[in-house]
Amino acid sequence: MNKKKPGFLCIVLLFLVTNFYCSGNNKTIEKWHKKELTFISQKSYSNPVYEVDFFGAEFLSPSGEKFVARGFWDGKGTWKVRFMPNQTGKWRFTTICSDDSNHSLNKIEGSFQCIRNRSTHDIYQRGSLLHPPGSYHLEHNDGKPFLYIGCTAWNGGLYSTPEEWNLYLSNRKKHGYSVIQLVTTQWRGALHNAENEIAFTGTEKITVNPSFFKRMDERIDRINAYGLVAAPVMLWALGDMSPGVSLSEEAAIKLAEYILARYDANHVIWNLGGDGHYLNEHEKKWKKIGRKVFGENDHQGLVTLHPRGLSWYGSAYNDEKWLDMVSYQTGHTNSQKVIQWKTKGPVATTWMNLTPRPIIDTEPVYENGNNADEVRKSAYWSIFTTPVAGISYGSHTIWPWLRKGDKPVNHGEKEPSPITWYDALFHEGSIQRGYLTNFFRNIDWWRLFPANHLLKEQPGLLNCTHWQSVLASDKKDIILVYLPIQETVKLNLTQTKSYSAKWFDTANNKFLKATPEQHNNVLEYYSPVESDAILMLLKKN
Repeated sequence: MNKKKPGFLCIVLLFLVTNFYCSGNNKTIEKWHKKELTFISQKSYSNPVYEVDFFGAEFLSPSGEKFVARGFWDGKGTWKVRFMPNQTGKWRFTTICSDDSNHSLNKIEGSFQCIRNRSTHDIYQRGSLLHPPGSYHLEHNDGKPFLYIGCTAWNGGLYSTPEEWNLYLSNRKKHGYSVIQLVTTQWRGALHNAENEIAFTGTEKITVNPSFFKRMDERIDRINAYGLVAAPVMLWALGDMSPGVSLSEEAAIKLAEYILARYDANHVIWNLGGDGHYLNEHEKKWKKIGRKVFGENDHQGLVTLHPRGLSWYGSAYNDEKWLDMVSYQTGHTNSQKVIQWKTKGPVATTWMNLTPRPIIDTEPVYENGNNADEVRKSAYWSIFTTPVAGISYGSHTIWPWLRKGDKPVNHGEKEPSPITWYDALFHEGSIQRGYLTNFFRNIDWWRLFPANHLLKEQPGLLNCTHWQSVLASDKKDIILVYLPIQETVKLNLTQTKSYSAKWFDTANNKFLKATPEQHNNVLEYYSPVESDAILMLLKKN
C-alpha cells in the first residue's frame, strides 16, 4: 500500500507541472486581440536567442488556415508565443522548437476559443491593416480604407510614465491621429529607458534583456487600447550607438526577429529601420535583413522603412516583396531645396512608374511652438504629392519626451527645454493636423491622385513657396487644389455649373464660399483666406 503512494504522487505532480507549462493557454480571446501562450522550459540556455534558433507555434484556424507565429524567450525559463486570431471559433496550436529535445517547448498541443470582440475601435471591429494589391492606401481587413495620421513619439515608450502615456494617447485619439511612431530599443536619442535598462548588449553577438521589453509591452498594448496602431522602429540606423549601425547583420536579424515575435500580435506597422541610409553601399545589407526577417517569417503587421531626410528608396526597393509601404522624410524646414524636392523631386515624378504601394511622408517639418504655418504647409504639400495615403506629425519636444528643463540626447540642443511634451500637444500645428484628418475623412480620399495637369498656370515655377498642388478622383467628381498662399488658382475646366465649390481654411478649420470666374476655357478662383487654403470642387449629382 505504501509503495504505491509515491507513484501516484508522481503522476499527480507530472499532471500539475504539465498544466503549469501552458497555464492560461486555453482561455478564450476576443477576435483581433492578442492571444498569449506561456510555456516554462525545463531546459536552461546561456543565450536563448542563439541556442534556440526557432521557437513558435503553428495555429490552425476554424476554417482550416494555418499560420506560424514566432515565439520568444521572456526571461529565466519563460517562453511565450503571441498571436492575433482573425476568426471566431475554436483554434488549435502545436508548438515548434528547433531544439527538439526540449519536450517542454516542442510539440505541445492545445486549443482555445476565439469570440466576437466587444470593442468599438475600428482596429478590433474592422480588423488588422492590410495593403490591397494594386492600391496606394491601407485598409482594414473588412475593406474600410485606413488613413495614416501618425504622431512621432520616438522616446515615448522609453521614458513615459503610465499616467503620461495615457494622457498623450487620449489626446492623440481625440485629435484624429491613428498611428503612433516609436522606437523599441536604445538608440542615438535615448541610451537607455527610464529604468536605466537597455534592450540588448553586444555587437557581433547580442544578449537580449527581456526586462527592458516588458515596459515596451505595456506601452504598445496601451496604444492599441486607444484604438491606435503602433509603428515601432526595430533598428534605428543613425548614430554609432543605434542597433541599425552598431550590430552585425546576424545580430541585427536576431534582434529584429525577437522584436517581431514580441509585438506582431499587436496592431502594428513595422519600421524595419529608422533614419537610415538604405541605398548604395547600404542597400544589400537592408534588403538582406528585410528578406530574412519578413520574407522568411509569417507576420501579421505591414512593413516599411523610415529613411533619412530627402532620401528616396522607392525605386531601388520596388521589387522587395516584404515591403508594404514606402516612407520618406522631408526634413525639418520648408527651405527652397526641400520644397522643390518634395514637389518636383523623385517622389512626385516616379511614384506612377512603381508597383502600387502607400507612399507617406512620415517625418515632415517638426513643430517648435512658433512655426505652425510651416508645419501645416509641409504636411499639405506632401499629402498632395502622391496618391493620398496619410501623413505624420512631429514636435521637437514630443519625440524626445521632454519634461521641463530636459535636453534631447545627442541632438545638439544646448539649452534646457522651457516647454514639455505635454505643452506641445496643444501647439497650433498639432491641433491643425486633426483638422487635416477630419477634412480628408469626410471625402473619398482613397480615390484621389495627383492631377497638376488641371492647372492652367503653376505659380510655383517662378517661386517654389507658391507651389499649387491638385488632387482629383479618376472621374473628376472630386477636385482639390492646395494654395500655400492667398492668390488665384486657374483651372482647365469649362463646366462651372457642374461643380459646387468652397474653400477650406486649413488653419482655422472653416469652410468659406468660393466664387468662380470663367474666362474662355479657364475657371478661376481667388482665395479669401489670408494663409494657405484648399479649394474643394464636388461634382453635382
